[in-house]
Amino acid sequence: MDRIPTMIVAIFGTLLSIISIYTAFFGTLETMIQRCTHLTLISIVSLFAYRYGIRKKHPGIELSINGAIAVVFIISNIWLVLHWRELYISPYLDSTGIFLGTATVIILLEITRRVTGIFLPLVILVSMAYTYFGPYMPGFLSHRGYGMERILVQVYTGTEGIYGIPLGVCASVVILFILFGTFLDQGGASKFLLDLAFSVAGKRVGGSAKVSVLGSGFMGMLSGSAAANVATTGAITIPLMKKSGFPPHVAGAIEPVASSGGYKTPPIMGAVAFVMMELLGVTYFDVCIAAAVPAFFHFLGLYLMVDLYARQNNLRPLPDKEIPTFTQVFRNGYFYLIPIVILTTLIVLQYSPSFAIAYTLLSLWIIGVISKRDRLNWTKVYRALRDGAVRMVIISIPCAGAGIVLGVLSLTGVAMKMSDLITYLSGGSLFLTLVWVMFFCIVLGMGLPPIVSYIMLAALLAPQMITMGVTPMAAHLFIFYYAALSLITPPICVATFTGAAIAESPPMKTGIEAVRFGLVLYTLPFLFAYQPALILDGSILRIMYTLCIAFLGIFSLAIGAQGYFRHSITWKLRLLFVISSLLLFWPHPVPTGMGFALFAGLILREGNLFRSVFQKPKDRSFAESESLERDSRDTRIEF
Repeated sequence: MDRIPTMIVAIFGTLLSIISIYTAFFGTLETMIQRCTHLTLISIVSLFAYRYGIRKKHPGIELSINGAIAVVFIISNIWLVLHWRELYISPYLDSTGIFLGTATVIILLEITRRVTGIFLPLVILVSMAYTYFGPYMPGFLSHRGYGMERILVQVYTGTEGIYGIPLGVCASVVILFILFGTFLDQGGASKFLLDLAFSVAGKRVGGSAKVSVLGSGFMGMLSGSAAANVATTGAITIPLMKKSGFPPHVAGAIEPVASSGGYKTPPIMGAVAFVMMELLGVTYFDVCIAAAVPAFFHFLGLYLMVDLYARQNNLRPLPDKEIPTFTQVFRNGYFYLIPIVILTTLIVLQYSPSFAIAYTLLSLWIIGVISKRDRLNWTKVYRALRDGAVRMVIISIPCAGAGIVLGVLSLTGVAMKMSDLITYLSGGSLFLTLVWVMFFCIVLGMGLPPIVSYIMLAALLAPQMITMGVTPMAAHLFIFYYAALSLITPPICVATFTGAAIAESPPMKTGIEAVRFGLVLYTLPFLFAYQPALILDGSILRIMYTLCIAFLGIFSLAIGAQGYFRHSITWKLRLLFVISSLLLFWPHPVPTGMGFALFAGLILREGNLFRSVFQKPKDRSFAESESLERDSRDTRIEF
């Protein structure tokens, strides 16, 4: 009996992937047809892949219920495809339309509950209730209210609800990037990228953690999910970090912080990049350019934290026998980089994302067929097609649910009310506005996939930020970064809890450690909100100046957070390093100059640079010094 759901997932998942690839090469279908087809197939995959309930005791009953739900959903989408043009002209539903629209919303709520948990369906229900009971709401929350038929017209029949921009982006573009990742995975690219990280970082101090930083960054770009990346890459890197001397809660914290940066990193970014592209009316190239430098500083800040921690605790590199040579790794897998180079080139030339990824997929298939190592045979192609559809479930279903929220919010005008609320709370201060936006993003993002929280919060909060002078791109990136930080921020931090489970460490202790290692991430959005040059918006000189200031500020913040620079430092000095970083980040030349002077003074004092560089050791010979340093590197602290 269990084989039937598996077969259904395989058949409909493969069909969805084939249709998506076909439309990428030969043109997408009409808007509603493309989106209805995608949602129908992905919902069937969801129903039989996420089977909660009574399958253990009564698998036949569960199979029948899921089958009946699938049939109703198919009928509902077919009816919509046949009638959407006349509904566009005359947006009124008859009894059949009301029944099918209601059934669609209910089924989508159940599928969303299975895929994401109960929080998102509750948000959807609350938003619909708010739309219906508007006249009874207190104070500034009140509005005229709308009947169920009008709500169903908004969320079911047009392109401002379930079948809106988020689902449209998933149906036309995102699934192709996910398929690119699954084809790379089936072709053996995952092992190549992890081996590449080992060869580059394994021989350095705290090598196992640095492998996690680089490897998770590489793999996160392919998976598009921080939690999924922690579960896969973390299964290798977390035990390795523990074996190298990292405490379990530290090992479990470093991996999710690293994984959370993968889907922010160009050229292969998560679904948010494509939704952002549509909402801002810019090209994918523009989004990649803006996201490039913050992504770099994400990994740089984490790398510095790991390096300082490893030096402070004298954690040695990985043994040479466990580290492949870079030349050997590159020789065995350089061809995996060819499709990525092709994709990057096409994006730089500003071809559309669907065109770029379609021909990148073609090049990947050709390379996989002619490759002697890890050849893409038909079995691997089938697995890539199936796995791509299954991975899309966690993206497409929440996007469809978020579409309902967006649809009803546009009816009620709640975005304007939220702007008025933030203006009142902040008193017109840009800094306080950003603080409140940060708070709303982190709190409302807990329990939701980052793409869902970004979609809802961008509609509510971005207009107010733009009104106060933040550039549109910086405003949207600001919201996305803080919405994504909910993945590592206690008390609800899905990615960190996944890392804690693998590390067998206390979840909350691991979450607090993840916040400390990811401290740079909490400051970056403020920096590019005040300094758009950090997202490469400005003159060359301004960009270069901002990059230098950002690097020094992040370095100072890492020292203060870790409490180490060439030796452990007191809490007073740590506080001074943190103050210097805040002054460096301040968007005014005078505080920035003061921060630079303070940072330079602290480095010269604590680092003993002049003595270590220009003076010879007094009490022992150079050979003895080198021997002691080598012995120190070989010392391993057991926790």
